[in-house]
Amino acid sequence: MKWDWQWLIAPGSALWIFPMSLALGLALLATRQPWRPVLHWWLALAVASAITAASKIAFYAWGTGIRAWDLTCFSGHTVLALSGWPVAAALLAPPTRPRLRVALTVSGIAFALLIGFSRVELRAHPWSEVIAGALLGGAVAAYALRTLRNHHLPISVSITLLIAALATSQLVPSHNYSKLLRTEDWFAQIGKTFSGSDKPVNRQQWRTAGQHDSRTNR
Repeated sequence: MKWDWQWLIAPGSALWIFPMSLALGLALLATRQPWRPVLHWWLALAVASAITAASKIAFYAWGTGIRAWDLTCFSGHTVLALSGWPVAAALLAPPTRPRLRVALTVSGIAFALLIGFSRVELRAHPWSEVIAGALLGGAVAAYALRTLRNHHLPISVSITLLIAALATSQLVPSHNYSKLLRTEDWFAQIGKTFSGSDKPVNRQQWRTAGQHDSRTNR
């Protein structure tokens, strides 16, 4: 039986990561844990998301990128997955259980990397963009895990959030998440507007132009 990689579209999308991060942060605040580390995590996630969006808009507007690496932008799913899942997993274990916390963190990282790998399998991004996204998302995760090292979610809260997440996941079929939140279309339109062009830069044409230049320079 062949694995359907489209099932990993939803867990790495903004429609999952943003509400999940907001819910986890609010749950930490509701249990009277320090608010500054939570705010720092949210800000880091917001900055990484803005950088990712800017990289996509810049490409659609002016064709920015590194042709030799087939790199046009950061993989948004990879950035969001690594910014969210390792932190969410780590918060399930109290700081007094360091081995369990490390094990959960590693499992969160592995799941996030699997989401990144799925972007290659689905031909949404080349390896270069997934690796770039992993570096950016990994930086957010490292910062968040450090700043939230003394935070954790009580088991009752964790179970409640898990049930809510599972229930919410059934509202929209996983295959339809990319259709529901068409961020690439938005970025393309914004890029076209910024550049004043009739249409956004086309990835295939951009790659073809790079191959032509490479042959010409030989």
